[in-house]
Amino acid sequence: MQTSGIRTTKNEPTTDIKPLTFSTDADSFEEETMKPFRITLKTILAIAFLFAAAAAGPAWCAGLPKKGDTLPAFELKAPVAEKAREYLGISQASFRLADISCRLLLLEVIGIYCPQCYRQAPLFNTLFNRIEKGKLKGQVKMLALAAGGNENEIKYLYEQVQYSFPVVPDPEFDVHKLLGEPRTPFTLLVDPKGKVLHTHMGIVEDLDAFLKLINELAR
Repeated sequence: MQTSGIRTTKNEPTTDIKPLTFSTDADSFEEETMKPFRITLKTILAIAFLFAAAAAGPAWCAGLPKKGDTLPAFELKAPVAEKAREYLGISQASFRLADISCRLLLLEVIGIYCPQCYRQAPLFNTLFNRIEKGKLKGQVKMLALAAGGNENEIKYLYEQVQYSFPVVPDPEFDVHKLLGEPRTPFTLLVDPKGKVLHTHMGIVEDLDAFLKLINELAR
């Protein structure tokens, strides 16, 4: 019987199709599989590092300033009170520590609502009076930085504690961050170039010993 349509032939050669094979080597399989992921991960880590470095700002943020360090340059808003500006020897709206005319500067980092700072305030008022009545007058100046405090809060602080020396605001914690975000009170003794000569965390209990140190560093 004759058929019409597709002609077929027995034993006609077929296309040689190789079967799929998988490596039994687990390490090789893992290496080939992880290559794209490793490249992507390295890229992500590199980008994250760049963003973190940019956001971190100066390398100073890595820790608190210590003896021998030099403070980074920063600007502070001048005190509102004319007497305070005269004491610091500044007339401009903002200033740097280098603008203060002295041989030694005591910089105290405080918190507006810090109970330890309230305890230290009368001690440092006594220290200020002893400096101003002695041979260190004009050579040693004192300044408090109110971390997170604005001008209204500083006014409140003066009313509550009656600080004898100038207090300047740091409402956005900008300078506090540059100083490594210390707990308060944190006291630094620095020279006119911003070199740190001494630091103290917490309340200065022994005022006599501290004044003796100030005398030695102000020579």
